[in-house]
Amino acid sequence: MQPNLKRRLRAIPAIAALGTALLLASCATTDETAPREYFDEHTGATVTVSAGGLAFARSRTEYAINARDYLSIVPVDVNRGGTHVLYLYCYIWSTIDRPAGAADKPATFELVADGRQIPVRQVDTPLRTLGFVEIPVPPPANDALPLVAVTDREVLQFLVRAQALSVVATRDGIEERYDLWTDQRGAIDEFLHGNPRG
Repeated sequence: MQPNLKRRLRAIPAIAALGTALLLASCATTDETAPREYFDEHTGATVTVSAGGLAFARSRTEYAINARDYLSIVPVDVNRGGTHVLYLYCYIWSTIDRPAGAADKPATFELVADGRQIPVRQVDTPLRTLGFVEIPVPPPANDALPLVAVTDREVLQFLVRAQALSVVATRDGIEERYDLWTDQRGAIDEFLHGNPRG
């Protein structure tokens, strides 16, 4: 057998191992950002949840040096018999241990993406009627308050491409800025690719 051929044959297992490692690595990356889908037996809806989302934070140094308020956002698709509705499943939460009766007054929220203001309006409907009996996104804290808003594909695509993202909360006419804290737009992008009709 020729020496060059022997060398090539000896290299085959190493090449195969490298190919397998790269394939496994790509699968692992995909699994981390792959949306989760489940069937809600109580509502008859197929619910698809993004593997990640966005979180925005506002520093509250009047309470403590590392105290913050947060707004976290995860996109969710509800499919009922082929009719899709996209939601932003949000939580308003905080690391602040406020005294009893010292809770902040309610606020309205707007996403600001490259200067474009996108209202996050609470859907005033029981979650069950939206297609959720099982909570699609676990709360990040025990006292986190859910906020569910209707959105659409164009808004989510705009958020994925935006260079600058923040949130403005308006409370008693005063605006409070939340800066981007956690950015998992890769998962949102994969969620969109998996929901072409959403």
